Amino acid sequence: MALELFAQYDLLRLKTYQNAEHLGERIRTRAFGTATALRFDDVGYFNRVYAPDGSLSQYIHEVEEFYRGCPFPCELVGPRIGLSDEIDEVCRRRGWVTGGQYAWLYSRTEGLPASDVSNSFQIRQPEERERTLFLTCYLKAFEAEPHRHAGAIRNMRHLFNQAGLSFLMAWKDGVPAGIAMMYQRGRSAVFCAGATLPEYREQDCHSALLAARIRLAIESECDEIFSWAIAGKQSERNMLRAGLQRAGITSAWRFPVG
Repeated sequence: MALELFAQYDLLRLKTYQNAEHLGERIRTRAFGTATALRFDDVGYFNRVYAPDGSLSQYIHEVEEFYRGCPFPCELVGPRIGLSDEIDEVCRRRGWVTGGQYAWLYSRTEGLPASDVSNSFQIRQPEERERTLFLTCYLKAFEAEPHRHAGAIRNMRHLFNQAGLSFLMAWKDGVPAGIAMMYQRGRSAVFCAGATLPEYREQDCHSALLAARIRLAIESECDEIFSWAIAGKQSERNMLRAGLQRAGITSAWRFPVG
């Protein structure tokens, strides 16, 4: 379910950009059975297929055609290890290359402690006049190339009008230190886009933003929390420490289109 929720989150973002900025064929989306394929010829991250089960193995050729001519490789994020044999076999046979591993994290909110937010950081929602600052911090924290900032901000500013999205900023001594978002779908909370500016890393800023989102999920009467992270990295360790549990690991595949 976590994979499907993140597919819906990314689909929401792309449709928002497409409609608000009239991007037309620069953005394309398509369903392949139960899988969701996203393509954005301006941003490499979005060229991704979310496949919740092995049935995508029947459509790999069509997936390759969908991404043909894209300037970025396609990443396939499939079911967790142990349920992905069909996809693994066909991707290997067709020359896809193995990518990284993602950890899926989950917790019921019932019984999850509403952790105190660190006194070292002030966590709050950005004011309307701070929205561009939030987006600039987002891009810097995720180390986006500076020449892409203006276009990304032009697209992303429309997200503030979307119901179900919440935005948080961490401040230290009056200076922005990190950002985080939460996507609520029904009674499920999806933790997304948590990142710290380079100069504030290893100071528990990410943990403070996690604690704030846990509190927000509880206050929003969500029953469950979902997230994901690169397996074994600091973000996953912080989530485990906050009380989320690893639900599985996905090994991604990459198709080097061009």
